[in-house]
Amino acid sequence: MYRLLIADSSAEARAGLRALLPWRDYGFETVTEADSYAAAVDRALDTRPHAALVALDLGGRSGIDLIGRLLTAGLRTAFCVLAPREEPALILRAMRAGARDYLLAPPDGGEVRAFLERALPGCTGGEAAPDVDLILRVDPAQLSPLANKILLMARGGLDASPVTLTAIAEALHMNSKYLGQVFLRETGMKLSEYVTACRMERAARLITGTSEKISVIANTVGYSQPNRFYVHFKRHFGVSPGDMRAFSVRPGDAPAEDASHEVVPEL
Repeated sequence: MYRLLIADSSAEARAGLRALLPWRDYGFETVTEADSYAAAVDRALDTRPHAALVALDLGGRSGIDLIGRLLTAGLRTAFCVLAPREEPALILRAMRAGARDYLLAPPDGGEVRAFLERALPGCTGGEAAPDVDLILRVDPAQLSPLANKILLMARGGLDASPVTLTAIAEALHMNSKYLGQVFLRETGMKLSEYVTACRMERAARLITGTSEKISVIANTVGYSQPNRFYVHFKRHFGVSPGDMRAFSVRPGDAPAEDASHEVVPEL
């Protein structure tokens, strides 16, 4: 079964969207509403929606910003932006942020149905595929809502704040020691270990999939000290960043970066 999020600052617009289709006939077991950017982030982290209808204006914050924030947090939601007018620049921004579709508000049932059928093949009665966390190797549905929220906030960061248990606890207005106990009990990992693993996996994708300098990648994944990144990377994968890049180069490809530029640990 699927889950839908409707994010719009207008109560009338939300009611219209909720009444637009017989959602259960399309396999949606829950339809959740949010009237602001902050509420949408909170509802999305709680419910992990498979699809979302997002207004362009969310009470002073952009629906496009919401899409970027939630995709960065690791959600695999299919987003459709609802805008009052058709502007090529807005469409381009929405697509770059990760939106699957862009419709003029208010959309009709046929337009939304077409979006759902494109974004979620088999949604007219099919079952949603498990959303497995690649670090923990488990379906988040097996974890509590609180553990899931910690996971997504850890992956997405906290608006330029450090990704720490204390920062997440402050954002949730909860005790950090309690959150740490919940996370460790349900996942078998400390939050700091999970965050480091996420950074390493992201770094590996950038190292093998781009030609960016390794020192720049280290900074991109949160390391201001390249030597510290090098040590953590080799401890996690068993090979250095430069060796991983060299191993990933296919025959005939030019090396992405000279090995002599690789960071080495200080002794």
